[in-house]
Amino acid sequence: MKGLLYSIMAALIIIPIFGIMFFHSQIGQKNIDISIRANELKYFVDSIETDLGRFIEITGKRALISAVSNITVTGLPLDDAELRLAELIENGTLRGVPSPLVETNNLNTWEQKINTLANNAGFYLVLKGIEMNITQNDSFNISFKIKALVNISDTNAKMGVLRNITAISLVSIEGIEDPLFPLNTLGRVFRVIRFYNFTNYSKALVQGINASFTSVSGNATIINSSDLTSSDPNKILVTDVIPNDPGKIAIISGFKGVVAEDSYVPNGFSKPYITGALNARTLIQENETIYLDPKPYTKRVWDLQNLTLTIQNDYYKPSTVGASFLDRLEGRLSLSGKYGQYGLESFVNLTEIASALGQDYTTNTLSCIDYKYWSDTPGKAIRNGNYDPVFNWFKIDSEDNHEIIYGVKDLIIG
Repeated sequence: MKGLLYSIMAALIIIPIFGIMFFHSQIGQKNIDISIRANELKYFVDSIETDLGRFIEITGKRALISAVSNITVTGLPLDDAELRLAELIENGTLRGVPSPLVETNNLNTWEQKINTLANNAGFYLVLKGIEMNITQNDSFNISFKIKALVNISDTNAKMGVLRNITAISLVSIEGIEDPLFPLNTLGRVFRVIRFYNFTNYSKALVQGINASFTSVSGNATIINSSDLTSSDPNKILVTDVIPNDPGKIAIISGFKGVVAEDSYVPNGFSKPYITGALNARTLIQENETIYLDPKPYTKRVWDLQNLTLTIQNDYYKPSTVGASFLDRLEGRLSLSGKYGQYGLESFVNLTEIASALGQDYTTNTLSCIDYKYWSDTPGKAIRNGNYDPVFNWFKIDSEDNHEIIYGVKDLIIG
């Protein structure tokens, strides 16, 4: 009887303990499930913010290309670059007309995809208060900034997240067409933006004491006078001295021109020359294309290669006056300040424009800097000694510090 009593008493004690343990285990499991679900909710919001950044980077580039394409086809600039780019990104349309590059890849379609993913994960998602800002970050990058309020919840777990997210992406304009060229050439000339900002466009390498009255350009060859055994009529000799030796003078006279470190010039020497050019053999590189500027001008040896490359290759550089890319989308020639103080400039290629429009480029009197050319700003040629065919038509204006920026102030003709 006592054993039965003890068993009953033990059962009365143990059963509540097991009941309490079971109850707490159920509560613990529920808390773990809620914690996991809360983490899933947080990670989903984080992924939305990350994906929005990727979206704006890709779609921003497509919107820029679409805008330029529309300008090329219609011949009309945008009325408001920021407004129209925002429309392209948000709706995939420009002035209400679907644009192929963004028609199926825009903010609306992105939201639909995100909503589908949220529904599949058991979440209810609402994106509210989307704001967009588009401006120049610098001369060669457009800043796209999107702000949105994310309201996402799990009604079963009775939890949710309300978060402001911001996505910023810098989109390069390199490789995109410059809208000013089709706008100003009846849609016949196109120019892709390529960045190259040389430190020195024109370099004065050395200055001499004596110089001929004739100029010349060509590739340099560096040979000491004592080592001269033959001449090259296509090269400019860079040497230590023009010796007073008929045999050596005859060899030197066979070159296109001569630069000598010593100032001596033999009587009757008829080739273009600059002498007294200290350290010429060190400062001038083998095969470097040089120009000998004659008296009564600078008596200097110049390297115009970077300027030549800029003109030939359609390079762009930052400008404090030329229109920014967003200004160019609106057809402006000069920087408005509407999208920041980051302008652009390049040189027009007159042979290309003349060919497209049936013009005579040889009679050009306008500056070849793009926004100056289309503003009918007069320009002047530079002395170059037939350095490159581009200088047959090249002109530059004296405004906006251009002569100094491009290093040609001392070479201006007239």
